[in-house]
Amino acid sequence: MLIRFSVGNCLSFAEKQTLDMTAVKTCKERLEENTFKCCDETLLKSAVVYGANASGKSNLIRAFHFFSHLAIFSSKDSVSSEEILVVPFLFNQWSRGEPSKFEIEFFTDQKKYRYGFHATSQKIVREWLYEQDKAAFVRAFDGVNDIIQVEKLWKKAQGLEERTRKNALFLSVCAQFAVPEAEKILDFFINKLHVIAGENPISLEDYTSNQIDSGKYREDILDFLRNADTHIVDLIVDKQEQKKPVPPNREHQEYFDINSLHNVYDKSGQAVAKIELPFDLLESLGTQKAFALAGPIINSLKTGSVLIVDELDSRLHPIFTRQIVKLFNSNKTNPLNAQLVFNTHDTNLLSCKLYDDKTKKEEYMLRRDQIYFVEKDNVEATHMYSLIEFKKKGDKKVRNDASFEKDYLNGIYGAIPYIGDLISLPDGEDK
Repeated sequence: MLIRFSVGNCLSFAEKQTLDMTAVKTCKERLEENTFKCCDETLLKSAVVYGANASGKSNLIRAFHFFSHLAIFSSKDSVSSEEILVVPFLFNQWSRGEPSKFEIEFFTDQKKYRYGFHATSQKIVREWLYEQDKAAFVRAFDGVNDIIQVEKLWKKAQGLEERTRKNALFLSVCAQFAVPEAEKILDFFINKLHVIAGENPISLEDYTSNQIDSGKYREDILDFLRNADTHIVDLIVDKQEQKKPVPPNREHQEYFDINSLHNVYDKSGQAVAKIELPFDLLESLGTQKAFALAGPIINSLKTGSVLIVDELDSRLHPIFTRQIVKLFNSNKTNPLNAQLVFNTHDTNLLSCKLYDDKTKKEEYMLRRDQIYFVEKDNVEATHMYSLIEFKKKGDKKVRNDASFEKDYLNGIYGAIPYIGDLISLPDGEDK
């Protein structure tokens, strides 16, 4: 389970910014549904990030993706001469040559871990792992040598220091050499932390198609699409070997032909037959997005994993987006306490209220500590803060019964675009 993620000097993040999934103790709303206990922490089941275009919302997801990808693949993909594909904050003079900074805190197998690293394009400058607040290893570059100190907790990792290139993470090397503790942590990044960065429907469709083709979650995916009002009766998914030109955006040697089945009706409106349609050609972009998300969403709910999605609401109706968030916040549909982190422009989520059986009244669907905002300052650096942290004029915090959506759109919480005239027409005719 995700506790916190921090990033600094990366993309639009100059100073360290943190997404915190711990429930704030002073925030009392929807405790039974939107939070859960994990070891000694109370964690949030979901968090949403709002902000203007180009404010840094997607950069947070990109930072998650870079972090997990480097942790998993750095010992396999790179050679000593390859650069690390990290982008520091570029809009001031002193940060370009400084390392980018990442840290994650999480629970797996009932143990708490804190793992992080600092990296430039040339090397890993620092790296550390703490298990239950005790150091497993600490790495630092002293200007000449790369020094890795392995503690007793990780005895089986001792001796791998010399096998670790300057541009590879020690954690990744340990997993490659089958150190059990490292494999367990990498398993969390591979199987419990699913990051969907940017719009890439082809790869997501393949992920969902794989689940249908294997029989895994087939009926769950179909139920998801039926309940999304797509009118799809069934899906036919055929795995094809690559014997013809590779379809756009596909690099692997297999791809899927997807066809959807719809009813054919008589004059009285009764279903009398079925028709098979090519999915990518005749289904709407919204239906294609729903299908692409179905696999990751259902897998996350079934395995209790963390799902991080860029632009969740893109191409989806606001009611559908709301239902996805409710899936994660509900004890009934999310018994394993999967977590959802996403960014959006859909402000309807801020005004949606649900009846709470415990308090016997309507409360907002999202708690104040589940709502984050990002905005850029005058030097184009992104700052991130939650609604529970925000203080209005007079140093007053936002009440739980405030008009969240209205106040946000009115600019009270910041994180909105300030747009002038998009088109300025000259007076009179051209001469």
